Amino acid sequence: MENTSQLVNVFVEGLARLTSYALTDKEKEAVIHGFHKFHERLERMSSTSSLRQLAIESQNQSGKVPRCQHEGTCMQNAIRGLLRTFLVGFGVKWGLEAVPHLISLRLFTRPALLLRGFSRDTASFASFLAVLVSSYKAILCTMRHIRGEKGSDYTNSLVAGMLAGLISAKLDRSTSRRNAIALYLFSRALQYGTVWVFERWAMRQQTEDDKLRSRWMKRAHSVDVVSATRRKLEREAVGEVGVEPRVNWDAEWNADTKLDTESDWDPQTTISWSPTVEPSLETKREARRSHFVRSAIHWARSYAPAALMTFSVTVITYVMVFHVESMPTGYAHLLFKSSGFDALYPGKAALVYKAVAQKMAESTTGKFPIPDGMPTKQFVSQIPFGDTLAKSFDDHIHHNTLTCGLFHPNTASCTLGMANSFSRGFPFAMKMYVPLNIAVQLMFKRGIILKDPMSVLLKIIKSSTRSSAFFALMSTAILQVPCIIRNMLGRDTVFAYIAGGIFGGLAVLTEVRSRHIELGMYCFLRALQMAWNVGIKKGMWSNVRHGEVMMLSASMAVLMSIFQNDPTTFTLTYRSIITRVFGKN
Repeated sequence: MENTSQLVNVFVEGLARLTSYALTDKEKEAVIHGFHKFHERLERMSSTSSLRQLAIESQNQSGKVPRCQHEGTCMQNAIRGLLRTFLVGFGVKWGLEAVPHLISLRLFTRPALLLRGFSRDTASFASFLAVLVSSYKAILCTMRHIRGEKGSDYTNSLVAGMLAGLISAKLDRSTSRRNAIALYLFSRALQYGTVWVFERWAMRQQTEDDKLRSRWMKRAHSVDVVSATRRKLEREAVGEVGVEPRVNWDAEWNADTKLDTESDWDPQTTISWSPTVEPSLETKREARRSHFVRSAIHWARSYAPAALMTFSVTVITYVMVFHVESMPTGYAHLLFKSSGFDALYPGKAALVYKAVAQKMAESTTGKFPIPDGMPTKQFVSQIPFGDTLAKSFDDHIHHNTLTCGLFHPNTASCTLGMANSFSRGFPFAMKMYVPLNIAVQLMFKRGIILKDPMSVLLKIIKSSTRSSAFFALMSTAILQVPCIIRNMLGRDTVFAYIAGGIFGGLAVLTEVRSRHIELGMYCFLRALQMAWNVGIKKGMWSNVRHGEVMMLSASMAVLMSIFQNDPTTFTLTYRSIITRVFGKN
């Protein structure tokens, strides 16, 4: 009986110690309280002194390194991150597989579908996330232990993020998912890394402006005082003793430069040069340079997202027209379906671009006229993939050029083709954006719905209409702007399709400005992937073995260094997400 008591005592104490590493101090106190109650029921098989020692250890924070912001010791933080992230990752992956079955109602007839989520693939994804988070936490605390308080936390978090990416990358068995995660993190690292550098540059420029303001103020003030004294002496010489100067130079200087009220000081536009002080040529140059830099900063903050969107859509358009086989199959299908192009050529839309690319490569003039009196259907049947594409044409319709016929086969008018393209894309976009906006309102603004449902409804309609108009304009420009340029030049050119991408990207200006950067980054991610595939196809570079691991590691290094030291660089939404995943460290 005594041996049994000892075994149970060892088991209870071991379980308590292991649990203490995975819980915070508050949670641990609750567990200890439960063990005390368990002890009262099992007096002969428990150790009061051991439980009291465990309670004392729960208050000991000697394992916590200075500058660590997490609860509990560093070991507790790492183990807690491992367990929690694994459970959350497993649950999210399982939920993503179960929700489609729930929406389609198949789950009610086949409950066994729920078990499909408990797979090896789900476990590998959850393991990847868990090791990524916990290894970052452990390595960061270890770096702080080794380097002490004098070591820069920029370096600590950078090294921790890099090593965490290297350790965890291969745990995800899905190569396609691993590549997608690496590309996504790379685009975010590029975005926020650029923002971080830009903000540091802007802060440095502000410091230089402050120095210029201070230097010019002191010089002008001293010269004005001397001038005022000289005029007073001159008046005394002619008998006007006691007459004050007509101009209060100190007051005029402060009024001109607006030192007390103008926080956004601009030397070129704010300074009204003092009438008694002629600025030096160097000062004027500094003021002009500062004004130019401030203007550049303003324009970059306002229009850089739209420029990124335009560049990305242009790349996507070029790849779609001339290298459609380099596009991810799922993404290509989404583009064709959302633009309404798939409705013209059901399941065969990619063949149109293959035919155009092949004809452009074979032609030296870029002219593809259809003979007068010949139906477009008959002419199309003679080109590559023509037998399949000709089925979408009417027997009697005639187009002037082949490419116009391919992009708007239902009408010979480019104007009507443009209108038809918009009318096909807008309803599809509304079907996509209305449920999305409703879901956002339900998730984040439920209270407002109950208080003022009409204003919420109007907001959903306005937002959905605006976003759908943007989407339809973008797809219409990509498809139909080449027609306009083709008619102007009398032939097809690569520039015509690039111009279609440029105007399609500029359609983002119709959207809310706050969404420009998110749309731009999403399209940039796709453009980057497609450009890489085209480069491989042309032999410009080749796939790098374990390249996704290196990309993931470098991206984690940049993101974690910024998150740990300058979290305000991130947008509020992204900062909230990354804080929930990695916590405070």
